[in-house]
Order: sequence, then structure tokens, then C-alpha cells
Amino acid sequence: MKSTSVKSYLQSTKALIALSIVVFIPFALMLWIRYHQSSGFASRELIIYPLVFGSLSIGIIYLLKKYFLREELSEFNSGSGSWMSDLAWGLLLTLVYFMLFFLEPLAFANVLESKSNQELLNLMLDMRKSPLMVALWFGPVLWIGIALYEELVRIFLLTTLWKWTSSLFGTLVVIICTSALIGLVHWSQGPYGVVTIAIKSIVACFLFYKQRRIMPLVYA
Repeated sequence: MKSTSVKSYLQSTKALIALSIVVFIPFALMLWIRYHQSSGFASRELIIYPLVFGSLSIGIIYLLKKYFLREELSEFNSGSGSWMSDLAWGLLLTLVYFMLFFLEPLAFANVLESKSNQELLNLMLDMRKSPLMVALWFGPVLWIGIALYEELVRIFLLTTLWKWTSSLFGTLVVIICTSALIGLVHWSQGPYGVVTIAIKSIVACFLFYKQRRIMPLVYA
């Protein structure tokens, strides 16, 4: 009994270390950089940083999950399904995102401060002059550095924290806390961005809870 308790304690400690490496420390650095940054990122930086940081983080998640935590990687995609069903769920989630995109301003536009994403606007303008930038952004940057990385972090956080609770209430608390954290990282978009992104994250987390498939989230 004591051996089981010690083993559980060690596994929980390792999980907290892994979460700190993958989520808590990087997110804290992102918030610190945004708080102390007087100007936004240049278009070239928006191409390079997500690709390099996202790719490295994906590799770190793989190593931590397989060799440090000794857990199955299939946990990220343990639900039954196929690429067609994943695509269908991804399209449905995209539709929900668009509905929220139009409904959220009605609820929060006059209540929460919003900041325009000038960085992304500048990137779109610069991409008109550079086919290479377009190819990089809509290719490896979007699919690897942003979509796959962000969803892996979300699911890594969810699946790790869910191991510490078996109740529905605990599961919902994990979803809300995860979404609040993800929303907070987008503080540069103002309180409106934080809240609306957190709401979309709750939807994504709930879909993963029901389907246990990562690709619908990546597609969306």
C-alpha cells in the first residue's frame, strides 16, 4: 500500500514537472514578453517563431510523454474514428467557432476592451508581396507551429489533469481552468480576446472529452 502511494506521488510530481516544462513556464514567458514588449512582432518573426518554437515543443512533448512520464502517446488520440469522421467533426467545430465569432460581439463588445491584432494584419499585407511567406504561413507554420502545437498543449494539459479526478465536476473544472489559461495567454488581444478565446477553448475541450481525437481540433 505504501509502495503504491509513493509511486502515485512520484508520478504526480513528474506530471507537474512535465506540465511546467510544456505549459506553465512557456506561458509565463509569453505573458512576460507581451507585457514588456512595446511593439508587436514583425511579420518575419510571426513566421519563424511559431514554426521553431512549436516544432521544438512538439518534440519535447513527445519525449516527456514517452520517456519521462512513461505514458502511451495514443492517449492523445484514444477515441474511435477515422480521418473522415475527424474531418467531419472538425468542420462542425469550425461552424461552432464561426457562430461564436458572430455572437460574441453582441454579448461582450460593449463590456470588454478589445485590441486589434495589428501584427496579423501586417502579416496579411506583407504576404501579398511574398509567395514564399504565403506558402510558409499556410503550410508548416499554420499546421505545425500553430494548430498541432496548440492542440497538443491543450490535450496534454487536459489528459494530465484529468488523471487526478474521476468526477464529472472535476472534469469540468479542468476544462474551465485549461480554457482560462489558454485565454490568458492571448492577453495582447485585450480582455475581449481573453474571454472569447477561452469560450472557444471550452467548446474544443468538451469535444475532445467526448471524442478523444486530436485531429478534429487541429482541422478546426
